Amino acid sequence: MRCILRAASIMVVALAPVAARAQGTFVVRDVRLFDGERVAEHRSVVVKDGVIAQVGGPEVAAPPGAQVVDGRGRTLLPGFIDAHVHLSDDTEGDLRQSLALGVTTDLDMWNGGARFERIKALRAADAPDVADVRSAGFGATAPGGHPSQMGGGSFPTISNAADAQAFVDARIAEGSDYIKIIYDDLASLGRKLPMLDKRTLKALVDAAHARGKLAVVHILSESQARDAIEAGADGLAHLFTGASVSSDFAKLATSHHVFVTPTLTVLYGDCGQAIGARIAGDSLLQPYIRPAVRKWAAMSFPARAGSSCEGTREAVRQLARAGVPLLTGTDSPAPGQTYGAALHGELELLVGAGLTPVQALTAATSAPARAFRLTDRGRVAPGLRADLVLVELDQEGQTP
Repeated sequence: MRCILRAASIMVVALAPVAARAQGTFVVRDVRLFDGERVAEHRSVVVKDGVIAQVGGPEVAAPPGAQVVDGRGRTLLPGFIDAHVHLSDDTEGDLRQSLALGVTTDLDMWNGGARFERIKALRAADAPDVADVRSAGFGATAPGGHPSQMGGGSFPTISNAADAQAFVDARIAEGSDYIKIIYDDLASLGRKLPMLDKRTLKALVDAAHARGKLAVVHILSESQARDAIEAGADGLAHLFTGASVSSDFAKLATSHHVFVTPTLTVLYGDCGQAIGARIAGDSLLQPYIRPAVRKWAAMSFPARAGSSCEGTREAVRQLARAGVPLLTGTDSPAPGQTYGAALHGELELLVGAGLTPVQALTAATSAPARAFRLTDRGRVAPGLRADLVLVELDQEGQTP
């Protein structure tokens, strides 16, 4: 159980919380509740030993000896889920900062070696003072393909479709929770790296599905996204920049039941609309951002001349209207992104792109839990983990 018991809100529901593990049994009484899908007033939530025991109205009785938390003027939400991070060598520090800023689960999208072993150990320990974590381990990419240009040591690659099942099986044996596939040559960023062909992409997706694993595909262009969707990908890691998007993009995504993690906080930097410095400097968030990463969190990728995010925003609107699951993801620690804080920027940008606050909060809670089959979290309901965030209304009452 991870319970954030105090906060103040900005933007949609940005937090400045104090993380704590509630002991024994407690009740949050007469609170505004966002349960992961909808908002209800005057609700009471009972938690016993890290599990939500009861959700109801004023009639809910506090168990004997339970701590009672006054929920008046506050909103209770499920802990947030960041569906796209890359944990650093300071893995525990990353996860501790995430939790301090309301993110109770981080989904790591590429890691290996000693760092991956540490991630697995932290997941197994399920300590109350850090966010929970899942990881893809090493992803699948072509020899010399992204992210080899970033350095950081060697990793396995794949050259042809015939090796797909063996590649996937090796990742599962190492402990990967889902399979990450890189289908991108970075041409959209002015580079040209080797990338997987369509046949190998399809073979990797099929190999993941043959073992009951999700296949999440990194893309950075609409054509790559369409190829990944048609190959049967479960999810897209990133959307893409551009002045426009095809009118049938959401229809294609809907027909293949894919989920999408837009990572707007990263993409907007390419268009000269980075918000990392503002988020990192926010007076409510900054105290919970480690001093060692504050400078990095205020940076951004260089804006590219002529790059537009109009098509990105239109893609988000299309997908939302079509009911395609959208997930919050930040790509932390990319320049301008830092664990926990960047997710609040992503919420703001999703609302700016056309989502309602409730849709944005769904993208941070029940939607990623459902997409990644985390059936024990993402909602406030009896029997689920008590990963909770309690926020106070600001003076204008900005809350879902």
